[in-house]
Amino acid sequence: MVKTGVVGATGLVGETMIKVLQNRSFPSESFYPFASSRSEGKTVRYGNMDYPVEIIRPEAISKGMIIFGATSANIAKKWIPMCIEAGALVIDNSSAYRMDPDVLLVVPEVNGHLITGYENIIANPNCSTIQLVAALAPLMRLGSIEWVSVATYQAVSGAGTPGLEELRRQQDGKSPDNRENLIHENIITSIGPPDKGGYCNEETKLMNETCKIIGLDFPVFAATARVPVRTGHTEAVVVKFDQPVNCDDAAAILAESPGIAVSESGSSPVDVEDTDIVLVDRIRRNPADPTVLQFWVLADNLRKGAALNAVQIAEKYLEKKNI
Repeated sequence: MVKTGVVGATGLVGETMIKVLQNRSFPSESFYPFASSRSEGKTVRYGNMDYPVEIIRPEAISKGMIIFGATSANIAKKWIPMCIEAGALVIDNSSAYRMDPDVLLVVPEVNGHLITGYENIIANPNCSTIQLVAALAPLMRLGSIEWVSVATYQAVSGAGTPGLEELRRQQDGKSPDNRENLIHENIITSIGPPDKGGYCNEETKLMNETCKIIGLDFPVFAATARVPVRTGHTEAVVVKFDQPVNCDDAAAILAESPGIAVSESGSSPVDVEDTDIVLVDRIRRNPADPTVLQFWVLADNLRKGAALNAVQIAEKYLEKKNI
């Protein structure tokens, strides 16, 4: 049994982390919800008890605690060093340490074997990256990947509670503050402002994180968009292999892979909402090139794309420590 805390406990991802921890009967000896001063005085339900929300301070952290982070990267950089110094393990959902060469970036089904049980911080990947690599890694049994192209259709919940509230306002007929926030009956083709090269941050995360997790360096061509869907990210994926591949082989490999479900009928985000699966749909070999597979990948971005993956990292960590 371990002491467990969630930083950002009153946010969308933090609330989902608490839900997943309870659903999976995580071995918590005690629970500590942390958030900003705006949430101080609120309570969070965990098990059959209500816990007061606190601002995270050094005296609240002890050696051996597992702290789940559900804050922005800027905020994470302020509280994580304090937790590491106290001897806690931090599993951080922000981008703050993902590309640090000394920090593991983990999707347990793909590279969970790298966890030793002696880490002080493990990074949780971006939501769109998690579902992509969960599908890509098993397919490496078909041959070497030469390149990957992925176009994402990302749900509004990826922008947190403010994004969902804004979508609801617009659905009720209210106009957004500016055209850049118009999401109802619309598609936004850049999630965040583009950099000098024209790529938005969400695309850069996909390109960089995918190769770090899989452990190979191949080109990832990413295009990300926000769509007026509440929950559930959808990705159109194209994979180029070094040899001809077979759709039936790909489907069989994915069907026997942990956390993956395979469909042939055409799927939508409602099929994965509030589930723990990564759904791979409509696998097909491109008729112009037998070395190219195309398929769709869908997952609940709040669960497998964030909270569930973080809890699975903690479970793997405890397994390595024999707790």
